[in-house]
Amino acid sequence: CPAGFHCSKGLRRRCPPGFYCPQKTGITFYPCPPGTYNPSYGLSHAERCQQCPAGASVPNPSGATNTSSGGPCPPGHFCPAGTSTPQPCPVGTYSDRLHNGQDSSCTECPPGHFCGSPGLTAPSGPCSPGYFCPPGSSSPSPPGAWQRGGPCPVSHFCPEGTSSPLPCPAGTYNNLSRQAACSPCAAGYFC
Repeated sequence: CPAGFHCSKGLRRRCPPGFYCPQKTGITFYPCPPGTYNPSYGLSHAERCQQCPAGASVPNPSGATNTSSGGPCPPGHFCPAGTSTPQPCPVGTYSDRLHNGQDSSCTECPPGHFCGSPGLTAPSGPCSPGYFCPPGSSSPSPPGAWQRGGPCPVSHFCPEGTSSPLPCPAGTYNNLSRQAACSPCAAGYFC
């Protein structure tokens, strides 16, 4: 049987799309490797399978992917060139768009919100009262590094969805951390 064909019971057929058929291929032909595809009939070598484009996933006919039909990279994921399986956007990011080609295509979680798991198509929710969440936060109540969010500090307040601590306004105070509101100044004192 010549290269580019598969032969069985005296019949010779062109190798189907998604596969390659080296010389002497019989009833069993070979799927293109994961991350590649073949849209044409008659391919003879694996090296001639085409690399999947960035922003798309093309499944391997052998089932080596989690999608059944391939196509555009789904929301919440990115698909680098040559991928057969969409990769989830990392924690702290999300994506509501198709065709993301790189992890940098995923959107950083917006200020005052958190993105707590991989593969999100929208933020998980607002930051908890008493905490602040800068862009890219992964928890509703961050443990406490200023650049990554944390508990609201003394003399500030942080209502739900706060992106950075707010100073208590004149006439109010707060002598505790993790507070969502400031208290009115006590009679006989000034704030």
